[in-house]
Amino acid sequence: MRNKPASYNFFATQEDISSVLRAVEAAHHLQYVEAGLFDESERPVFQGFASVPELGRAQVGDSNLEPIFLVVLRGATPKVRTVPQRRGGNKYAVDQLANPGSVVIRPGGKYDDATLISGMVGTVHHDKTAQMLIQAFSDMLERDFTKVKSYYVGPEAKKLHSTGMRLTKSLNGPKEFDLLA
Repeated sequence: MRNKPASYNFFATQEDISSVLRAVEAAHHLQYVEAGLFDESERPVFQGFASVPELGRAQVGDSNLEPIFLVVLRGATPKVRTVPQRRGGNKYAVDQLANPGSVVIRPGGKYDDATLISGMVGTVHHDKTAQMLIQAFSDMLERDFTKVKSYYVGPEAKKLHSTGMRLTKSLNGPKEFDLLA
């Protein structure tokens, strides 16, 4: 198996990203857990993309601040790292550092009726499982999406752009940095 690039950036509506996830899940049973640094160690695990809340809806209008999910094969137990804090107490990290065989996905999606925020799927791991998963995601993006500059644009996202929807990393960014500006 060849090593794939670490990440793929894309623009996708809920239908676009659901179509990719449906195809990947047809070959690999996946589970998702929101990644990040949290006050509690217990995190809900979503069995399949259909149970991920607000999938395809951007929450804040900035790709860097949108929810990101750790993706692992079903049956794997996502590991949570304890991160001691300088001022005392602990936070709990869900990330790829403690989870080989994983990828992360930031779905992005529609923010409002005029803006589509970019998403990303990627991995930092080179192990067999992580490479198998990133290969499955990249196969679907390369097959069903259109490559524009360094982004893959979903079919519905492309149609929405043609009607005037903004494709951007951030609602607050200059429009000249939008894709297809």
